[in-house]
Amino acid sequence: MNSRKNIWLKIEEVCSLTGDKKETVRRKCKSGKYTAKAQQNGKYKIYSVLLTSLPKEIQEKYLVNKKIKKSVPVQVIENNSEVYSNAPAWSRKKADKYLELINATKDMTYSQINCFLEIWNKKYPDKKCCYSALYKAQQRYSRYGIAALLSTRDHCRKLKLNADYFDYYKSLYLREGAPSANFCWMATLGYAKQKDNIQITEFPTSRTFDRELKRTIPEQAIYLARYGHAAWNKRYAQYISRDYSNIEAGSFWVSDHAQIDVAVNFNGNVCFPWVTVFRDIKTSKWLGWFLHAEAPNSDHIFQAFYYGVQKFGLPSDVYLDNGKDYRCKDFAGGRNSVKVLHATKKESSLLSNINVNVHFALPYNAQTKPVERDFMKIKTYLSKGFVGYRGGKITERPEKLKDEIKNNKIMTFEDFKILFDTFIENVLNKMPSKGKVLQGKCPDELWNEEFKTKKVISRDALKLFCMRTSNNISVGRNGVHDSQLDITYWDEWMIAEKGRKVYIRRDINDYQEAWIFDAKNDKFLGKGFAVQSVPFMATTPVEKAQFKNAIAEKRKEQKVIREFLESKFNPTNTEIVENIGSIMPETKSENNPQIVRFSNTQMDKVVQEQKHAEATVERYVTPLQPKKKLYLTESEKRRDLEQRAM
Repeated sequence: MNSRKNIWLKIEEVCSLTGDKKETVRRKCKSGKYTAKAQQNGKYKIYSVLLTSLPKEIQEKYLVNKKIKKSVPVQVIENNSEVYSNAPAWSRKKADKYLELINATKDMTYSQINCFLEIWNKKYPDKKCCYSALYKAQQRYSRYGIAALLSTRDHCRKLKLNADYFDYYKSLYLREGAPSANFCWMATLGYAKQKDNIQITEFPTSRTFDRELKRTIPEQAIYLARYGHAAWNKRYAQYISRDYSNIEAGSFWVSDHAQIDVAVNFNGNVCFPWVTVFRDIKTSKWLGWFLHAEAPNSDHIFQAFYYGVQKFGLPSDVYLDNGKDYRCKDFAGGRNSVKVLHATKKESSLLSNINVNVHFALPYNAQTKPVERDFMKIKTYLSKGFVGYRGGKITERPEKLKDEIKNNKIMTFEDFKILFDTFIENVLNKMPSKGKVLQGKCPDELWNEEFKTKKVISRDALKLFCMRTSNNISVGRNGVHDSQLDITYWDEWMIAEKGRKVYIRRDINDYQEAWIFDAKNDKFLGKGFAVQSVPFMATTPVEKAQFKNAIAEKRKEQKVIREFLESKFNPTNTEIVENIGSIMPETKSENNPQIVRFSNTQMDKVVQEQKHAEATVERYVTPLQPKKKLYLTESEKRRDLEQRAM
């Protein structure tokens, strides 16, 4: 920097560096923008401009230009390498160029090198070079020496590609993960050097290996090996063209889930909503859909199906995703194997009860579900234009998303739902398509032309069918307890049904009420209502009211039980004994057994001693003193006292 302070440039030199005219440079000198000194030459002033007063890029350009003038094209100084000396002249030509540039730009910065190369390419058009090529040459030179700068372009044409080396290269290149061609070439070069002591000048370039690979192996085979079967299937595999002419509008529905890539505010939390849809296969018209904040489950499928059937009637067939939520027992009857395309019916499932055939898509194959195209349209025509759009993957995520969420610019879930429903009805269902089915028509237009038969079901029956079905449960002491939701349902009719096996159906959006059916014959038994637990200590008026209601229910149960015990008869003990005795068989005794009396037992001796003692006492007892009676047992004494009291 100190060397620049005493450098003064003529106006002509400043003009060549800046591209300005002489009058412009003189005006800047007079105004003080440039530090200048003037010498009088007749009636004109000759200005000299200080280099440090010019912009930094102009200073760098001047110094680089000055350095190029000082540097003269030189032959390679480091020619003591055996590889370099043995190389032909056409090969050394490239090394000479890069070595000259490496020496000239040794201590330069990135901006200085770019400025240097700009002037270099104008001055030596036969030796043009860009920054990236010079950087790679510097790296090769620092690692492998001057031999890495030698040109092998013309020489490699004469080299034969060794089959063993090519097989080694191919084994590296045809791997999932798509390793680069340069990496595979370097590893192959190392293999050749370890095995046969091959030098880089004797080894074909990476482009030679790449050309040979693409010449001998088909493009789709290379793609399959490097990117896997799923990616190959989407890009190269044959697809099955389907004919929809034999399908009537409204007879065949398809369903799937998708997450909308727009951030919304749901109860104070940021979420990206999901949509569950039932769509007509023939016309592409969306019939029933349900937007929800939670991850998809079978409840959302029931709700979307309920909306579609309520408005457009029942389909004959449905085509479902192979996910667990679609294979649930309540909706489709379950499915055990993905090899069978038609699901086995189960009596407890919704679709089997309304005579709808179920078909499952192949797992992990989006090509089998035409509804996937609609999700791309939603992303293109709706999501990308909304505030809060995040992109389908991390590489598409806009930088502004964080600020939009932080500054609460995103929509609420309720407002987004209104716009989403409007978009489906007024945009997606009315968007013309030039496909083989619509042929320029929109889904609504083709639907109105071909939809002729509407199979309806009563709203109450449909609502009951769309209720969730539980497993078999026994009616317990407190009613029917569903362990899945930890809810107990109770009503008075359950008092007499305790112990019976039942199953329950519940509304998707309201679990406070349940419809209870017999598990054996599917007979409707009655409704049940959710019972709340009573606080241990009722302190507030609400808690006291809950406790009071619980006591009332318990007393009501006791009253109902007593009603079962009521009877017009109230038999006495005597009647009971007489009734039992009346059914006993009569027996006639004709034998007169001989009576044998035992008088010499131990108890007889005790009685005789007692009588003797009483006789002795009577002599000395006055007539006024009552005689004391002897009791053998306590029960005898108690009966005697009761008779006296009467």
